[in-house]
Amino acid sequence: MNIRYLGGDKFEIKSKDLTINLSDKVSINGFVFPGPGEYEKAGVIMSGIDDGSNTIYTMTVEDMDICYLGHLAHDLSEDEGKQIGNVDILFLPLGDSDTVQVKAATKIISKIDPKLVIPMLYTDLTEFKKSEGVTDGETDQLKIRKTDLPETEREIVILKASL
Repeated sequence: MNIRYLGGDKFEIKSKDLTINLSDKVSINGFVFPGPGEYEKAGVIMSGIDDGSNTIYTMTVEDMDICYLGHLAHDLSEDEGKQIGNVDILFLPLGDSDTVQVKAATKIISKIDPKLVIPMLYTDLTEFKKSEGVTDGETDQLKIRKTDLPETEREIVILKASL
């Protein structure tokens, strides 16, 4: 699976014959998901969870559980955390005025306990990097397989926006 950051809340995930676009409109191979609910498209089972002002999407691609929090602007409720379930890769909105700040982001990461976190919607990651112990720089894209996921330590991957 190959993940590219397109800036803001936009990502492109390519996997075999799939192209998944994550943004305010989530789509697989051009089919746009209308919001909360359960869906299946191109062999991917997707759940949209309504948090009141945003839809959180979960899906499994190449045997990896992915959670896209969208424009989440608050800590997760107990119920939302249960609905999200297990997460290998978390797309985390961070630090702009319409999303969670570092303290809330840290709580969300602890609650969901993903193996890998990819920040989005950020302007400055200095405080987040410090709180999470991130020393690595940015990378252009992420190529990942299930066997590449960290076993014990959580990994934070910061992707450079590519247009």
